[in-house]
Amino acid sequence: MNVRQEIPDLTVCRAFLAAWVFTYHVDLYLNFSAWLGPCAEIVRHGYLGVDGFFILSGLILARVHPELSRRGMHPKLDSEFFGTPQPFHPRVWKFWGKRLARIYPLHFVTIILFAAVFGAGLAADVIPRDPSRFSIPALLENLALVQGWGFSSHGAWNYPSWSVSAEWAGYLLFPITWYIISFLEPVASASIVVCCMAVLGGITVAHQHNLNLAFGGGLLRFFPEFLIGLGTAKAVPRYADMLPTRYFAALAVGVLFIFASAGFDVLTVAGLWLLLFSLTAHADAERPTLIGNIRVLRWLGLLSYAFYMSFALAELLLSQIFRREGWTPASHSLVFATGMLTVTFFVAVILHVTVEVPCRRAADRWLERPASPKTPIRSKQQLS
Repeated sequence: MNVRQEIPDLTVCRAFLAAWVFTYHVDLYLNFSAWLGPCAEIVRHGYLGVDGFFILSGLILARVHPELSRRGMHPKLDSEFFGTPQPFHPRVWKFWGKRLARIYPLHFVTIILFAAVFGAGLAADVIPRDPSRFSIPALLENLALVQGWGFSSHGAWNYPSWSVSAEWAGYLLFPITWYIISFLEPVASASIVVCCMAVLGGITVAHQHNLNLAFGGGLLRFFPEFLIGLGTAKAVPRYADMLPTRYFAALAVGVLFIFASAGFDVLTVAGLWLLLFSLTAHADAERPTLIGNIRVLRWLGLLSYAFYMSFALAELLLSQIFRREGWTPASHSLVFATGMLTVTFFVAVILHVTVEVPCRRAADRWLERPASPKTPIRSKQQLS
């Protein structure tokens, strides 16, 4: 078994998931999916890329934070974890600090950029399509990163960040959730996947066979998928060596395309899970990567968070320009599509290089500083 800090195949999956979501949002303006025949529903269900991110989040967190599992805390640290007079173990604070540094700086900068574009539009006497989404209460929710916790039923400011808000809720609960799940046997943890899939099925039926829940209902969609990721991380080491993971991955791609084309949301999510499970097991068995060795794709995967957080800004900017010129996206579809891709990609690269990576590295350096003599921290060798 090989537990890596990064699985290149999963990094490439992030690029495809972000591109799927992006394509879906462009199609909302241009409806180019009408020309794609049997593949139309794949584009129209691109919102399910977010579900892939939710599963992937739980899966990756569980793999790269063994210090928060039973194996990391037990036996000598169990009493310290629950009995320390501090509100939480120092490792939990460090985990939260690293995760917040991973998501918040870029989120904060995009809000500033949204305010700049919105203000420039007002100065040019161009009012956005829904000015109420730039209200002060909505801004405060976004700054507190709680906009996806059910307080509002519509997107505001950088509206895709509702999913980042849901992820933050998962990060807050991850230490205790992963600690409990890590006690389970692999078979029991696999049952978590089955149960959560059933829950997703019930949620889909209750919402007109559609899993496109966001903002007010986003947590209903997030937590079952986050738990699927945690259960998968626990089960993978038990089964990785015995599975033909390459064929499982190929099967998963087929399942994904078939059910996405048919418009079955939960079965498409099942296909996403099977793909992520197969690629994780493939890496766990120390087999050569399938697609992760393609440098361009891996780089796009590393860029995926900044790309995902930038397309709504590009959308606002182009909408303001089009409104000023009296154009509609449908009448200038090529210009709009090209502009969306170009602006999103440009902003994503700038934010990734100047904000995301430096802030993450600075937080890692700060959080890895040795403790003072009064509060010693065990070395990695002692914890292993």
